[in-house]
Amino acid sequence: MDPTLAQQLRKRCPAPSNSTTGADPTVQLDVITPNRLDNKYYVNLKNYRGLLTSDQTLWTSPSTARMVRSNAIHGANWARNFAAAMVKMGSIEVMTGTQGEIRKNCRIVN
Repeated sequence: MDPTLAQQLRKRCPAPSNSTTGADPTVQLDVITPNRLDNKYYVNLKNYRGLLTSDQTLWTSPSTARMVRSNAIHGANWARNFAAAMVKMGSIEVMTGTQGEIRKNCRIVN
């Protein structure tokens, strides 16, 4: 991880034994444009600024690094592909009635 980002996170997220507030801080997954839907997530990965190990692995893994590089460089292509994926997901059948459920807590099956 980028040392500057790591230092910022240590300040924002102290170790549990050092926390006096008991708060569970929230940090942005995209440090460049946190409130915008764009390809900067991939730029972050190329700069070793991925927040989660699973995200950063997309850049460090030979099987996915090419995709990260392409998405970081070609923002317009990423936007088109993302839009197409959202349209495709829109055709997924929504479960209703007894077929599905709305979870009150995402981590727990009702």
